Amino acid sequence: MEAALTLADRILKMKPPKEDVKDRMPLWDSMQHLYMDTDHDCLYEHIARCCAKSKYTLNESEEILFNEVLPALRFNIFCNPLPEWTGFNTLTLLRLILTRHRYGKRRPWILRRTTNEH
Repeated sequence: MEAALTLADRILKMKPPKEDVKDRMPLWDSMQHLYMDTDHDCLYEHIARCCAKSKYTLNESEEILFNEVLPALRFNIFCNPLPEWTGFNTLTLLRLILTRHRYGKRRPWILRRTTNEH
């Protein structure tokens, strides 16, 4: 019987963001709105559908959110007024994610403190 893979092992089986732009872009585009000044209640279903239609598992989708989208766009929620309200265009979003992602690393410390992932 094959030993169960840890979350880190499963995540590392994903291609790096730069090698998987086509498949990740729909998730990045939908998830970016969590970091905009918008009504999130109407976005959850759309984001869930994008994740469900993707090739990624739930855990992989979470890692994409926390290690790729969050590091790239967190600045947008801490500025006042917000630099971007409606979402970044595809090229800007791609540039931000590819230059700021944390692929292959542990989640940011604040998320490790508030979740079971260490």
